[in-house]
Amino acid sequence: MRISPLIISYFLFFMTSNIVATAQDLTQQKLYPWKSKSGLIGFCDQHNQVKIKPQFEDASLFTNDFSVVQKGGKNGVIDQTGAIKLDFDYDRIELVAIGKETLAITRKTYNAWWKIQNWKIFPGFSIMGGTRDKRWFDTDVPSINWKVISLRNNQTIINSNHQPNEYPYPSSGIYSFQDKVLINDQLYQISKEEIQPDCHNVTAIFSNATLLQKKGNTYTLLDQHLKPLNDDIFKIPALITVEVNGYIQEIQTERIDAGIRVKLNFMQNQDQYVFIYPYLNKHFPKKIDPYFDQKIAASSIFEHASMISSVPNSPYFIIRSNVKNKSAFYILHQNGTWESDRKKTKDFIISSNGGKLMYPDASELGIEGALPNNFNIKRVEHTRANKSWFLVTGNRQNSTDMRSGIFDNDSQNWILPMEYVSLSELTAYPNLWRFELQNESDFKKKKYGLIDVSTKKITVSPQYNSLDASAKAGIFNGEKWEYFYINPLTGTAYKE
Repeated sequence: MRISPLIISYFLFFMTSNIVATAQDLTQQKLYPWKSKSGLIGFCDQHNQVKIKPQFEDASLFTNDFSVVQKGGKNGVIDQTGAIKLDFDYDRIELVAIGKETLAITRKTYNAWWKIQNWKIFPGFSIMGGTRDKRWFDTDVPSINWKVISLRNNQTIINSNHQPNEYPYPSSGIYSFQDKVLINDQLYQISKEEIQPDCHNVTAIFSNATLLQKKGNTYTLLDQHLKPLNDDIFKIPALITVEVNGYIQEIQTERIDAGIRVKLNFMQNQDQYVFIYPYLNKHFPKKIDPYFDQKIAASSIFEHASMISSVPNSPYFIIRSNVKNKSAFYILHQNGTWESDRKKTKDFIISSNGGKLMYPDASELGIEGALPNNFNIKRVEHTRANKSWFLVTGNRQNSTDMRSGIFDNDSQNWILPMEYVSLSELTAYPNLWRFELQNESDFKKKKYGLIDVSTKKITVSPQYNSLDASAKAGIFNGEKWEYFYINPLTGTAYKE
């Protein structure tokens, strides 16, 4: 089972359509999808000069040197010269950049009719009669073939068949470091000639190029050469024991607290030292002092803990606990003492996998005191644009209309006021944000634009009914959608 830890970063997820490609900085793109009046798509340069003639039904931005394009309702891949790298044979293709390497995740639907055990008997049977379907058997067995292909030499790395509801190779699950790539717990070695399987059951790649390998119910650390890093053998314990104020206390790894499932990311080695995944180089203290506020028992902090996170590059752990029906953060040093000086931890930022800020909270950031009257915060997220900027979303009391703004923790001022119906970062440009000003429930009537939060200048006025994080815009004319790409810095539409 893959471990799902709290991580110290903010991952931006964005909408995808049938054709998906990893977005890159548009200043590095040589060509852009360009739409002709006929509706066919070619490619142009940044000056709107056509370089590949319009011939495709759909197209994506280039990922490294490749783009997903569509003909006859099927997807293929071309390079920047227009040469076909993958034939138009796939229902879906997603490109993933691994350094200079580009992987294509392809999906093709087919009928596995030879699987007789999956046929349906008497599909045309009706007790009332009258059906025109007189078949005794329905021989349709929908199946999907998935491949992961290296576009450098069209080498198929993975070829597997799955049921229609399975999605075995998400791009978000592919990681790389140096000359290796990790796909679904299988590590591959990248060479000049080809990509070869290297090591299996690798569940994580840490930032220092250390690997975590699972063997049965245990985990070991490997170095970048796939050699054991040390003699540690880790397990995920059902519970750990610590000495709190002279008494032994058991802390469960998983439990139900007030109807909510709580999972703490403890790992323990053969010497009974405890760590908080993914930071397996800092011991969790075995002996813990009384809490400095005598009104709060240290044992209660652990008994009601909903989060215990290790802060990287520091001797601290952060614990979120609901003591006396009040949720608060508690800072624990690895020597077992409690930290009362929040100035030492003011730069710590912990986000969930979904990007929601876990630490510090809105009150400690000073956001609550700067909010409009009668305003309730629903979500706070750390931005990529600036380490002190936070995206705040909430609504006024007695209203369901959500509003968003960007708060600067350093200056205690709003970069963008809480006046936007929605705000989201553009993938390739951290300073450019998609926004909408008017609340419109009908998605076909929404109006999106782009604003540079560093200058507060609107680069694209709110005019598009859809606008995704790769700057693909959409307009609904009352009958159908028209999609095309725009230059997010100038607002230029790449179309005829």
